[in-house]
Amino acid sequence: MSTALPGSGRSTAVPPRRAPLLLTIAAVVAVALVLRACVFHESSFEKIAREVTVALQHDDLATVLRYQNAETATEVNRERVGRAADALAPLGGFRSVKQTAVDNDTRVHDFDLSFEHGKVHETIKFDPEQKIVRFHYDPPIKS
Repeated sequence: MSTALPGSGRSTAVPPRRAPLLLTIAAVVAVALVLRACVFHESSFEKIAREVTVALQHDDLATVLRYQNAETATEVNRERVGRAADALAPLGGFRSVKQTAVDNDTRVHDFDLSFEHGKVHETIKFDPEQKIVRFHYDPPIKS
């Protein structure tokens, strides 16, 4: 659709009515991308806590051992991982992890992990190479 400009004899295109809608959609997408870039990302310690806990839930000894230091790896066995799996599996799918405290002198970190059907608090001591020296979880709280 076009209209003639007064006195010019030329026609110009009338902007379609969809232009405001397209601009609004583009603005919403841009805001969503900016917000996504600013969203909280796990620290390296939170990632380890998540991966070890999910591995314990799935009775995955090999993954649990990958995060242990040389000394503690000898103490981690199928029985211990199996007991942890029995305690953690009923919590369901993993949702989030948050580091709640850290003592830099002792390298002890506390985490709260949320799942579909509950939550658990963990305390992990790391060595200088971010390998686990000590791992403890409180009794899971089912919701």
